[in-house]
Formats: sequence, structure tokens, C-alpha cells
Amino acid sequence: MRVSELMNPRGILLYANIDNAADALGILVELQEHLGVITNGTAYYNAVCQRETFGGTTAIGEGIALPHAGNAGVSAPGVAAMTLRRGVDWGAPDGRPVDLLFMIAVPPGQDSLHLQILARLVNLLGRGPLVESLRHASSPQRFLELLQKAEYTCFGV
Repeated sequence: MRVSELMNPRGILLYANIDNAADALGILVELQEHLGVITNGTAYYNAVCQRETFGGTTAIGEGIALPHAGNAGVSAPGVAAMTLRRGVDWGAPDGRPVDLLFMIAVPPGQDSLHLQILARLVNLLGRGPLVESLRHASSPQRFLELLQKAEYTCFGV
């Protein structure tokens, strides 16, 4: 499964003016709710916040975070994304503020898919030129196109 197949331009918000992690998480949950991926936004938001607090940060360094949680409020696999005008503290291991986020939502019982999505995102986002291109994408559609192209190059058809 390609990460880009789990995304929709309506689930991508670029250059958001947000100054804290809680608000960023809330908006990502709302994006997923509007797409029908998350059916209980409050439950999912609480699960993601609990994951960040007790399970350790989902920041992976280089200004990137991959918030996620297992929760029954998810009806279908999906990924939402957001770029921020100014980075926010996410407790990243490298201390860098986060300005590029991908929220992964997977229904309960699909742990294998959850891990596959995480692994693919980490692999793709380890490529500096892609990350910088995503940060400067001109539109949600362009953001998704950049990700699709990188997936094709990295993983083939």
C-alpha cells in the first residue's frame, strides 16, 4: 500500500499558522474527520495526545513528526499532512521544532498496515530533497504529487 494512496488533497493543509502541538493535532484530526477516515474525532484526538504524552514523542527529527495512535474511532486507513509557517516544540530527539506533520490513522486490528505506513514514511522522509520540496509545495495537490513521485522512485510500481 502506498502512503499517497491513503491521502487526499483535502487532507493536506499547507503553511498553517499554529503555535503549539495540541492545535496542530486537533486540525489534523479534523482533516481526517472531514474525509471520513476518523468517525470519533474526540476519541482519536485524546488517543493521539495520550500517545504523545505517555508513549514518547512522534517527532523523528529534522522538523518532522508522525502522530498516530490505535483507536476505535478510525473507520478506514488514512494519512493527513500539514506544514507549519513556524515550527513548534514537539520534544524531538534533535531538539528541532516540527514544521512537517503526517497523521496516520488506521482502524484497530491493522497493526501490520500501521507499521508499513510508518516505515514507508520514515524511508521517504529520510530523503532531504523530498522533505524540502514538501515544505515548499505550492498546493495540496502538488504536495501529493511530490509524494507520489518519490514513492514511485523509491518503491517502484
